[in-house]
This record gives sequence, C-alpha cells and structure tokens, in this order.
Amino acid sequence: MKIAYRISEQDYMDAQSLYLANLRPRYRRFLRSLRPWVGALAVIINVAYIVLVPERNLALSVIGFLIGFYLLYCGHFAMRRFARRSYRNNPHYKHDFTTDISESGVHVVTATDDSQSKWGSFVRFLESDRIFVLFYSELTFIIFPKRAFAPGETEQCRELLRSNIPTPK
Repeated sequence: MKIAYRISEQDYMDAQSLYLANLRPRYRRFLRSLRPWVGALAVIINVAYIVLVPERNLALSVIGFLIGFYLLYCGHFAMRRFARRSYRNNPHYKHDFTTDISESGVHVVTATDDSQSKWGSFVRFLESDRIFVLFYSELTFIIFPKRAFAPGETEQCRELLRSNIPTPK
C-alpha cells in the first residue's frame, strides 16, 4: 500500500506521548511519572515549612522550592516543550512523505531522502487512534498518520506490522 502525508506537529506530539507512555523498561516509566509528584510534594512541604516554622532558614526554603519546581517542570512541561521544539527545528518534517508499505518492508521517500528498510530493521511498533510509530531503536522512529490510509488500509497495515515486527518481551 502506498500512502502520502505530511507529519503535523500534533502527529509528532502524539508519537512522543505514545513513546513516553510505553517507556521501557517499566521502572523508567514509573520514575518519570513519579517526578512531578515528588516536585509537588517538595513545594507543599516548603509552603508548610514557611507557614509553620517561625524561625525558618530562607536559603533552605529557596532550595526546596527550586528543587520542587524543577521536578514539576521536568516531569511534565519540559518534555512537551522539548518535543515541540524538536519538531519545529527539524527540516525533515517540513516535507511531504510518500511511503510504500509492503511484504518486503517500508520504502519512504521525501524531498531530501529515499530509504528502504526491511522488516528486520524495526525493533517494535506502537499504535494510537491517530498514528502508527515504527521504531528502529529505542529512540529512533518513523511516524505514519492513520489519516493517510484509505478506508480499510489501516487494518491491513496493522496486520503487516504485527506479522513482520517482533513483539517485545
């Protein structure tokens, strides 16, 4: 099947969110989700410290607030900001993509690139309601928006991916 599309910022953000939601190993996903909670707890403890302790150490409060806000920022806002900036600064996403997905692999053509990948090149794939994401490695992937497929081709693509890309253990 042959599809033509342009990767939108929303497609890229969806791919990043899908990646982070399926982070491996599992403890990385747990630690990433724990970070903003620890940051919020640090801010709450510092507020309580300022309110309840009459002779407080101002330097300790400032350090505690900075740590709390840093963990809150890194745990949620920074990843989204980083992904947006990454998309906007990458000229690769400014071009139209033409992709041929077949039994032999995936052939992607853009204005600046022409690549043929056999199915053995991919280590896993993820799917959301709007996109397919195929991973060459843990951090390198390609995105196929489902809106590019004709009716019925989405299921056909899903079956090709399932039959040719090994399921991670």
